[in-house]
Amino acid sequence: MKFLSFILITVSMFILIFSGSSIAAGPDSFVFVRQSFEGTGPVFIAEKGRKLPVLEIIPDGDTAAAEIAGTLKGGMSKISLALGGYVKNFMLGEVEAGRSTQKSEIFREPLYIHLVRGGNMPKRGFYLKSGAAVTDKSFAHYIEMPPEPLAFESIFAHENGHLIDAYIQDSDFGFSPDRFVHTAPAISDFWTAFVEGWGEHFETMMADMTENAACRNLYTFEDVRGREYFSHLQDIANLSHKSKRHQWVKSNMFAFKRTPISWELEMRAGGRDVYLYNHFNANFDFSELKNIQQMLSTEGFVATLFYRLVRDAAIQSGYLSDKSFYEKFYGRKLETEPREVFSPLENAYLKIIFAKRSLFKKYETHEALEEAMVFADFIMEYAAAFSADARAALGGFCMNSYFAGVWEDAAAFYRKNYRAAHLTLFEPETLRKSFSESFQRIQKTIDGMGTSGVGLKLKYAGVPLWIVNDTFNLGDESEKFFVSINLNAAEEYELASISFLTKGQAADIVSRRDNKGFFSGIGDLSQVPSLSASQIKKLAAMRRLFVEKHSKNIRNK
Repeated sequence: MKFLSFILITVSMFILIFSGSSIAAGPDSFVFVRQSFEGTGPVFIAEKGRKLPVLEIIPDGDTAAAEIAGTLKGGMSKISLALGGYVKNFMLGEVEAGRSTQKSEIFREPLYIHLVRGGNMPKRGFYLKSGAAVTDKSFAHYIEMPPEPLAFESIFAHENGHLIDAYIQDSDFGFSPDRFVHTAPAISDFWTAFVEGWGEHFETMMADMTENAACRNLYTFEDVRGREYFSHLQDIANLSHKSKRHQWVKSNMFAFKRTPISWELEMRAGGRDVYLYNHFNANFDFSELKNIQQMLSTEGFVATLFYRLVRDAAIQSGYLSDKSFYEKFYGRKLETEPREVFSPLENAYLKIIFAKRSLFKKYETHEALEEAMVFADFIMEYAAAFSADARAALGGFCMNSYFAGVWEDAAAFYRKNYRAAHLTLFEPETLRKSFSESFQRIQKTIDGMGTSGVGLKLKYAGVPLWIVNDTFNLGDESEKFFVSINLNAAEEYELASISFLTKGQAADIVSRRDNKGFFSGIGDLSQVPSLSASQIKKLAAMRRLFVEKHSKNIRNK
């Protein structure tokens, strides 16, 4: 299980030469390092309760490192490396202006890349060995990355995207309820979905932009060569769901409800097997939309939102007239027009990163972070910062979410069009009329966005209602793991894992929520006829358990 934790950091300056070419210790430089060994054992140093690795610079002439360095010279990896440099320049300005509590030294450090098998995450804190000297870098960021060029390219932009978030986040305010391991299709929570969706969209971009056919094939299965029967099964077996992070992100499949385990499999499986099957389930019902809380808690869906935002032609081409915006990222005065320095894609990313920084600063004082539907907050922050892009950004969000949360009847409205599309050969006039009416309504809604101060209004999004299910243990007796459940986003299988609820009652809770709207509190469950007073009382106790555990982050309801 991997959840990203961002930490306050400070660093110091470092300069080196790598692979025969000068790499100045600046925002866009990088250094390959590896674990230092004494004899056959890795070396660690204890520091302030932490056990930090001793890493050493990979020497010039290392063939494997040089091959991996080549992957940073093109595609999304090159863009990502440049973005990291631009963000460091920007944050240096934030520190100097007193708008960041971080130390300036970190943003003058190169990007340290620890090549290690199994590596795929950003970390903080190590000691750097150079000859006999060991330098304290306990405050520095680095990324653990696999030492194989193919695996490295596939994941570098994703993990560097997390590191960019760490640069622009002054406080560790991330609120993540206790959830099972996150994957692209699973419904988790708003913060995890936002962070991981941001990372995953970089993989989609990487697969689009790479010139390495083998790397692209990890996501597209274009060259299965006799493995057709197993290709889908292999992707399910891979927790990263690589094909889901490419074509499925691009086609917005994660906006739709998932189909549950088949009756036959359920009859043969135990309770834990049913839970696990449905958690990792990547089968969708394209006639039914998720609700907005479910969408914004699904990292695959958030990846789609980021992917489509950054690729929006209007947003890419919308350069700001104020050069000072770009000079903050460039690190010095621009002697030419921004479009001659920053590509349209980089222009889109700089604006996104700026809006994320603004949002993170607001979240430092957020009083009820469990209620923050993070991507929705972000897109409104983006629209406020870049008014010329507001219509494209807000309209894109609404279109991709099928107006869930904006229209009270969003699910029924989509269902009507879905039915009409299937009847096109039998009732062509039904399709024409339905689509015509839909286009008019969509256009009217979008036209009002980003103009005259009108922004995104999620009037029908509700608020999350978290409980702790302490009746179903996903760990073992020695180390129990009780999963938190958002009653306003939970799927039937999650609710059915509560020991005192039947499968039918779980379905009734979902049906009441889908047809009557989100629950505002545990008391609303009394409107589910099949639930008894004693069951509602037990659910209220689960709510109190959650509130007690996360009392610093939430307000009681």
